[in-house]
Amino acid sequence: MLHELPPLEATAILFLRVWCQGGLARDTIAADFASVTAKPKAAQALADFDALMRLVLSQSRRTLMRHDCKCSCFGGDESAFANMIAAAAMADADEAMLFATTLLKAPAAYEAVRLARSLAHPFLCLARNSLNPVAPVGSQRVH
Repeated sequence: MLHELPPLEATAILFLRVWCQGGLARDTIAADFASVTAKPKAAQALADFDALMRLVLSQSRRTLMRHDCKCSCFGGDESAFANMIAAAAMADADEAMLFATTLLKAPAAYEAVRLARSLAHPFLCLARNSLNPVAPVGSQRVH
């Protein structure tokens, strides 16, 4: 269950879901980054997360499977994404690469880990503050 995960991994999964939902829901990601870092760094974190998500969705080995924002469980792709972010945040490049290659074609995995590493500070701050990173809004469940 999502609530059983460490805060960093839970936040990564919720951000993935909200980003995929699109529209105004993405504003919650920007607000959460802004709540833990200075404005220019928050804007860069948002740009890096956007680039990471575009890379993950365009270079994935298969269609990314995710759950609805309101769903309390999580799937394998969401878990691999969250663990890639967490490993990169802990500066464990080998582990981050392992998770990246389960989701992405090999050439894209390096860039994904680089982007995930750039997101270490805001994700660690969000985890430390134990913020509820997003207020889920209506979306369609995607499995």
